[in-house]
Amino acid sequence: MLEELLGAELYADAIRLCPPQKICEIRLRAARKLAVKDAFLSFLSERTIAVEEISSVIKRATKNSLYAYQEELRKGYLPFKGGIRIGVAGEGVVERERLITYKNITSLCIRVPHEVYGSAEKISQLLNPFENLLIIAPPFGGKTTLLRDVARYLSLTSDVLALDERGEMNIPEAHFGERIDFISDTPKSLAAEGALRAMSPEVIVFDEIFPPKDGGILSEIARSGIKIAAGIHADSVENAVGRYPELNELFRSFVVLSNKPRAGSIKSVVRKR
Repeated sequence: MLEELLGAELYADAIRLCPPQKICEIRLRAARKLAVKDAFLSFLSERTIAVEEISSVIKRATKNSLYAYQEELRKGYLPFKGGIRIGVAGEGVVERERLITYKNITSLCIRVPHEVYGSAEKISQLLNPFENLLIIAPPFGGKTTLLRDVARYLSLTSDVLALDERGEMNIPEAHFGERIDFISDTPKSLAAEGALRAMSPEVIVFDEIFPPKDGGILSEIARSGIKIAAGIHADSVENAVGRYPELNELFRSFVVLSNKPRAGSIKSVVRKR
């Protein structure tokens, strides 16, 4: 899939820096060197990226129809098959104090998901019995990887619904239990209400929450008696709860991840009594 996205020449340069099965992130910046990252290290190529190469990757990612991806682009990314997510940077187009899209894109951050089977075993004490769980991590901290394995673990014994808004949970290499359903590529605000009534889940999994926007949805789910597993960007429980005090009421367990020494390293575990 990476070769399909990057093209043969750029892909060849990337895998000279890092074996393809270990690549976690590729950065393309116009007039700067190709950068590749695995779980531990970053590597720089001698190859300098041209704007035309960035444009070619975008065309392949969007099947030559960037206009069809304006909603995702407004959120700062483009999706690609296999759960690959492409962050974008360039000139923002703003109307009435609202970001509409990006033009003249000059940087791409290609995130490559990996299944780490059994990572949830490290926090098994929080999963049985299961209470609402929040996974806290900085960017590139392993949040989605752990949450995906939590969904796998819970779906062995419970009816789990994953609201996979960005298509990063249900990747081809992932293995889940028999009792899981996915609503993919759909905003949580649009998927949640119908899902509560129609799918009757015991647990709902959110890859990434933004409390100012998602707080109402989370509260409604909690009041419905459905358990929640979710992720959020922060570097500590105090930081996350300090910004969004409602999280302290919604969640009973917290796992804080770090990207040192590698993505997914557990920094701390908190379970409220």
